[in-house]
Amino acid sequence: MNSLSCKLNLPLGPSLRDPALEADLQARLDDGHRIFAIGDVHGHLATFRALLHRLDLKPEDRVVCLGDMIDRGPNSAGVVALIRTHPQIICLKGNHEHMAVQSVQPDGTFEAWQPWMKRGGKSTYASYIVQSNGDLYKAKDRMLDDFMWLDTLPTQLVLDHTRLVHAGYDPRMPIDMQGEKELLWIRKEWYEHEGAVDPSRTVFFGHTTTTKLADAAGAVAFSSNQLADGRPAWVGLDVGAYNHVSPNLAAIDIATFRIVQQPTLRCDRWFERINTRSKQKGKKKTWKGQENLREAEIARSFGLKALATRAKQNSRSTLRAQRALEEVGVVFPPELNGTSIGGYRIYRMSTMADGEMEKLRGPTSFRVYRKSTPLHGDNTRPSRRVSLV
Repeated sequence: MNSLSCKLNLPLGPSLRDPALEADLQARLDDGHRIFAIGDVHGHLATFRALLHRLDLKPEDRVVCLGDMIDRGPNSAGVVALIRTHPQIICLKGNHEHMAVQSVQPDGTFEAWQPWMKRGGKSTYASYIVQSNGDLYKAKDRMLDDFMWLDTLPTQLVLDHTRLVHAGYDPRMPIDMQGEKELLWIRKEWYEHEGAVDPSRTVFFGHTTTTKLADAAGAVAFSSNQLADGRPAWVGLDVGAYNHVSPNLAAIDIATFRIVQQPTLRCDRWFERINTRSKQKGKKKTWKGQENLREAEIARSFGLKALATRAKQNSRSTLRAQRALEEVGVVFPPELNGTSIGGYRIYRMSTMADGEMEKLRGPTSFRVYRKSTPLHGDNTRPSRRVSLV
């Protein structure tokens, strides 16, 4: 066990690389295909999807997420599900994944690790409960499977001219001797170092928000130190999906340094919904939620409130759809025989048993009257009358 700057005691292993994956990515670069690096997604699924759409990926392009796909945001379970099933997305392990996998017990069971839960894990836990429709057993089973997968992710990728890592490197150590403590957790010792830790490769990393690396909030940060070929020594990509000033996710083409950014979508802006600080003139104060909440509101009730809200919205949507169909002649009386769809019986307007037509809400038929075409020389336009029955 080693003590980290965040006061956590975690098992810290060596660096984990994937030579086959590195060779595949390098071959794609050599053939002119694009490799994008993306910073910390942190459970912002809708915004992540929108960014992928903006990238307009071709079949041979690839995306490398630099870790911290989970925690803080509203739908970490959805992010992991997308990444595991998308053939073009590759992931590195981040410090939040490192904390989450401590919930996998030696006997193969799942038990939430409390230090992780206090650092953004509640929103992830809740998102799995919502994904499982409130079934806690199924939620834990899915987390167990996903977290075991997260534990197998590489901690860095090393290509001919590029390094991809979550947090960075310790400049005081040989670069090839560094492990999870440095690659997943390091901060100031890395980004305040003057010079390049690898004179041949640009390092793309996340972990530290770029507001600490550059002046502009929400912008990709570039090191002022340059390599011999003129490229920056490092590029910081955690632009802050919830930075509250200019929240977004950013991707960068690691060969051309072209940047694509996607502002955080409204549905993902949980930090605005929970902000309890009143707007004041003068110096801006750090925002916070009730009880100093620093993650999506789904964390408050372990997803149960979100499930209740979703059920209410679904009920309202069903009712609106039912009324719209009734206005065009489709009604849903459950006591009548008919075809059952989605728990309702569809009954189309017809003559009732007693010979009378059932009266439906709104217009149900139309009768159109049109005058005959006017004679030659008559400039009077034909009139049209529509009656609603």
